[in-house]
Amino acid sequence: MKEQLALLRELQHIDLELDEIQSKKDQIVARLKENTSFLDKLVQDLNAQKEELEEIRTLQRRKKDDLAEIKEQLSVRQKRLREVTSAKEYSAVEKEIDSLKKSAEQTEEELLHLLEVVESTESSIKEKEDKIVQLREGIASDEGEAEKQLAALDDKIKALKDRQEEARGEVSRRVIHKYDFIRSRRPGLAIVAAKDGHCEGCYMALPPQQFIEIQRGQTLEICPSCNRILYFWEDAVDEEPLPDKVEA
Repeated sequence: MKEQLALLRELQHIDLELDEIQSKKDQIVARLKENTSFLDKLVQDLNAQKEELEEIRTLQRRKKDDLAEIKEQLSVRQKRLREVTSAKEYSAVEKEIDSLKKSAEQTEEELLHLLEVVESTESSIKEKEDKIVQLREGIASDEGEAEKQLAALDDKIKALKDRQEEARGEVSRRVIHKYDFIRSRRPGLAIVAAKDGHCEGCYMALPPQQFIEIQRGQTLEICPSCNRILYFWEDAVDEEPLPDKVEA
């Protein structure tokens, strides 16, 4: 059983390393998706702002036409003012001229405001376009580097999976079934050391007789508290330590 437990510890090292590599791959893919999502949002904002700018320009053209029409009417009224003969008609035309002048002034103010909005929007659009160009270049560079990283990680996964398959083939079906069951219920460590009468997975005290059986290493022992497979800690003192940041 000690040999089986040693193989199981090796298998756990492989599985934990595979978990860590997959986590790195997920982080890389998530970062790429986040960058792409941010770029897509920026492009959407840019397109919306361009549509807004076109609407403002359309309004600007309409206001210019309105101003031209007002000025034309003003010119007609001013000409008419010079031709009227009665005081009453003169007063009426004069009121029309005053009203048209106010309309012209208001329209000119609106056009001035629209011009400021157009210039501000054009400047914002230019900034977004420049940012999109830079972001696309950055994403292209990041994707190129990410492809290399993912390819290197895939190579590691392949090598580990090859050894994983070998190791699983060397462990009895009963032990493998128990190991897989524990990992499916408790991600992280499925096999842990027993030391000084305690389980190193949950740090609960073990029954004295069970700790003796663990030291003998002839049977498959399970922690009564956390249900992990147990091995005597001295049997693994020369083995490679577990990877960092492993959930216990």
